[in-house]
Amino acid sequence: MLYYLVIGICIFLLIAVIYISAKPISMGIEARRNIPKDISNDDYQDENEISDSGNIIQKNLSDEITRLNNLKNQGAITEDEYKKAKEKLLD
Repeated sequence: MLYYLVIGICIFLLIAVIYISAKPISMGIEARRNIPKDISNDDYQDENEISDSGNIIQKNLSDEITRLNNLKNQGAITEDEYKKAKEKLLD
């Protein structure tokens, strides 16, 4: 009898853990599905790796400077903020 009680409690706890963790797991799966096809963690990490020729770093710098320039042109940041951010990127 005690054996069945222990097994029953274990099954109940297992079901409780599955029930509690189902929502966060499904949210993680849904978030993973919503990542655009051209951007993923592996691609992002690969872009930030240092290559022998420096082409990857140069691409990231030019993209960031272009993004900063767009923000400046839209009025989101001032000329001084643009210069400081650009200097920080180039250091």
